[in-house]
Amino acid sequence: MPKLSSTIRNKFAPYNRISGFPSRQNWFLTLLLVQAIVLLALSAGHATAAQIIAPAGQSAPGLQSAGQQPSAETSALIAQGFDLLARQDATGAATAFRKAIEIQPEVAVAHRGLALALWAAGQGNAAMREMAIATQLAPDDADAHFELGKFAWAISSQPELAKDGPLKNMPADYAALAIREMNRAAAIRPQDVNIQLSLSNIYMDNQQPNEALSHAEEAVRLAPMNPAAHVILGQALLNEKEESKAETEFKKALEINPNDGAVHLEMGQLRALQQRFDDSQKEFRRATELSPASATAYAEWATLLIDTGHASQARALLEKAVALDARDWQSRYRLAAVLNEGGETARATALLESVSSQRPDFLPAREQLAYGLLRRGDLEGAATQAETLMAAHPQAPEGHRVMALVLWKRRDEEASLAEVAMAQANEPDTTAMLALEALELWQLDRKKEARITFVRAAKTEPHLGTSQVLCRLIFCDAKDIGPVEDFLRKNRWAIAPPQAP
Repeated sequence: MPKLSSTIRNKFAPYNRISGFPSRQNWFLTLLLVQAIVLLALSAGHATAAQIIAPAGQSAPGLQSAGQQPSAETSALIAQGFDLLARQDATGAATAFRKAIEIQPEVAVAHRGLALALWAAGQGNAAMREMAIATQLAPDDADAHFELGKFAWAISSQPELAKDGPLKNMPADYAALAIREMNRAAAIRPQDVNIQLSLSNIYMDNQQPNEALSHAEEAVRLAPMNPAAHVILGQALLNEKEESKAETEFKKALEINPNDGAVHLEMGQLRALQQRFDDSQKEFRRATELSPASATAYAEWATLLIDTGHASQARALLEKAVALDARDWQSRYRLAAVLNEGGETARATALLESVSSQRPDFLPAREQLAYGLLRRGDLEGAATQAETLMAAHPQAPEGHRVMALVLWKRRDEEASLAEVAMAQANEPDTTAMLALEALELWQLDRKKEARITFVRAAKTEPHLGTSQVLCRLIFCDAKDIGPVEDFLRKNRWAIAPPQAP
């Protein structure tokens, strides 16, 4: 099978940058809940928004223009709605807000509350519609634009959040909407650090590095003692390949708060990029100690272990990440791949099916499902999976990789090599395909080509000279072991380390 690191890094790129803000979507959901609590506190006169949300010296979204002022009856229903929302009763909260809207449909804050309740209930599209109404009723309300932008941003990368109704916008449109609404919020309240940080993150996700850097720098200017601002600026600098400057920003964040787990997480990712793996592991360990509820910290530590050839040690960390964040489909995928390698195909299959249901466009999960069938000796089932993948995505390598393995097991080396070539057209350095190609070229008596390919494969998998590793990559069964061992016996010298003089 393909080495986990290459599969994960290549295929996760559109969804999760290596230097991404930790648990970005969870961060949004948390902010949305905080907004609800803020509004409740304000309605009761207990505290200001800034006191609840922001550390000293940092601005925060507050309750701005709310359209027409509510009557006493409407105010009571709105307060009840936010109280229920704070107690995680989204259904009851939605009922209270709807009653308020029936009495006074022009009160923007009631629509804002209903939007938050609908979002908490998993009705993303309905929440967006209500928040859009709030922005229309109170166009100068920065918070409403900010929250609508957060909704759109979350849905742009997690379309399943909007499965409550027909999708009128594609995810790319949601991203554009997020940028538009966040910019409207920034225009109304340009000194708000949270808005600047969110804009920087959105622009990073949308591969607009100049804009991301500009907003991150503005956030640091507005709040130089805010560690999150330095973290986002560091991430923006990393996107520009400014590792040294990024490290400076992360260190500034640690100077402000040395016990910030999120900053240690960023340092761990930076050290991994610098291939300082021992230091990276120390930072990830520190991140989990300081932020034991951070699924991202466990997931990134696990990824480091997988990438450095310690997949078995990564399992416990991935189990923790999955337990902490049920929406983290990337960790479920990684865990399933580790389980597949260890032969635990039943649980791996269940995890992969859940990932495929949540992310039908994520082909590696469907590829791993086919590998599970191969491990069980179900060539027909694996071939069907491969054909389905190739029919839907003819240029994608996943289906061709599976079919190459199926054809090899059927001893059709020529056809298998053709599938290998198709797979390598887009991903030329996949270790499993290089190993299979080397073996098949040897069996077809193309000795010189076989050795060249074997050496190339060994550069990405140094232990390829053992039958255990080679068989793990190409799913050997009993009848395959003999040809593999014969091939290695005659070619292992090609990758053996040089003898000392």
